[in-house]
Amino acid sequence: MANSENQVIEIIPTLLVGDNTFDPAAIPSSTLCIEMGEQNIRFCIVREENMEVIWLEDYALEQTLSQEEVFEKLKRMFTGHLLWSSEAWKAVRVSVNSNLFSLVPNVLFDAEKVGEYLSFSSGNQVTAQDIALYHDLPLVHAKNVFSIPRHWHEWIINHFRSASVSFYHSTSPIIIGALVSHVEHQEVRVASLCFEKDMFTLVVSESQQLILCNRFKFKEVQEMAYILLFTLGQLGYEPEQMKVVCYGDVSVSAPVFEELSHYFPSLEIGSRPTTLKYSSQCAEVPGHRYFGLFNTYLVSS
Repeated sequence: MANSENQVIEIIPTLLVGDNTFDPAAIPSSTLCIEMGEQNIRFCIVREENMEVIWLEDYALEQTLSQEEVFEKLKRMFTGHLLWSSEAWKAVRVSVNSNLFSLVPNVLFDAEKVGEYLSFSSGNQVTAQDIALYHDLPLVHAKNVFSIPRHWHEWIINHFRSASVSFYHSTSPIIIGALVSHVEHQEVRVASLCFEKDMFTLVVSESQQLILCNRFKFKEVQEMAYILLFTLGQLGYEPEQMKVVCYGDVSVSAPVFEELSHYFPSLEIGSRPTTLKYSSQCAEVPGHRYFGLFNTYLVSS
């Protein structure tokens, strides 16, 4: 019997759409966006010359995987893929979907204290196995501080050593996307919800200004609705005052959407970022599901 450690396990994407005319020779003029989390690893390619999304891949991960197992899968994806194995991208933008993050206003920020900010927000010290990073969010005059496993960070930097590599927390693309879409909705108050399997990110904005960003775990849809109603109540908002827009793992027939429809008269499924263009193949994908991934390109563009 072959040793399992020597077996090559093929990793099949749950979604793969792309422009087959894309020439790998165009990689040096393209940006690779990556969204990394416990449930999915996602990639898209943006052609820089016209800001067009031309490729999208989504890989679902088993829920029992450890951090090390996720990392091993990540390395196999990068090294065994015709496109991801290239180190010649113009830029690589990595969105890290982790629970540990903190928004720190610029007027209070001290780069020497990024670890302290995370320790204060979580109640736990950042371990030696993790590295604390931060990036600027000019639209909200704040820094987003977060952590990533140190060996993930080092390996990605080394793998894409010829590219300009940027790391973001996954809440940042959602914040940027929510604020931009707020302008398009022409509403005074908007609650943007980005759903994962058992969690949602909430971004509340008023008059195109960020009021709150937080992440919440839930088990039942009634619990999710209670958390949202309670949070908005603490901010002094009534359900009828809010435009609620849903992104991520959600549809009009999903239990979370049906539950929210009982409380919010102005409720809808969001759309993909209109700032970007999309190839005919990528335009057929429900854009709200990849709202965070697509907006990863727009965090610093």
